[in-house]
Amino acid sequence: MAAAGAYMLDTNIVLLATRAGSSASAAIDARFGLSQSQFRPAIREVSVGELLAFARSSKWGESRRQKLRLAIDQMLVIPISRAEIHARWAELYSHAKAKGLAIQHDHNDVWIGATASVAGMTLLSTDRKAFLPLRGTAWLDVIVIDPSTGHLVS
Repeated sequence: MAAAGAYMLDTNIVLLATRAGSSASAAIDARFGLSQSQFRPAIREVSVGELLAFARSSKWGESRRQKLRLAIDQMLVIPISRAEIHARWAELYSHAKAKGLAIQHDHNDVWIGATASVAGMTLLSTDRKAFLPLRGTAWLDVIVIDPSTGHLVS
C-alpha cells in the first residue's frame, strides 16, 4: 500500500496542470493537496520525455512550455534504472498480456505502473483503459480521475 500523500502522476495529469485555467487540474490539486503536501508529487523519468515531445509536437507557445518546465522542476523525477523496477515491469507486462489488459499495448504505462508499485506510491491517472482494470488489485494502488472534471472515476 502506498504512503499517505505519496503520489506519482501519470503524464496526462501533468498535461492537465499545464492548461491555463484548468478546473480539472484545480480539482485534482484540491482533492489530493499536491501543491501543499510535504511530499513532492513524483513522475518517472520516461514521463519527462513524453511531456517534452508532446509540447513540441503540439506546437505549444512559450507560456505553456514555461509552465511545463516549472511543473517538472517542482516534481520528484524517479529514474527507472533500478533492478526492482525492471522486474516489476516484466511481471506487470506478462500479467497484462496473459489477461488481455489494454496496458500491455503502451510500454510507458507499464513503466509508470511498475515504478509507482516499487516506490510505494499511489498513481494518479486519467487513463481509464490502462489503469482502471488494475484498481483494487495487488499490482498497483491507482486512482483514476475524469480529465474533464477532476472527479474520481468509479
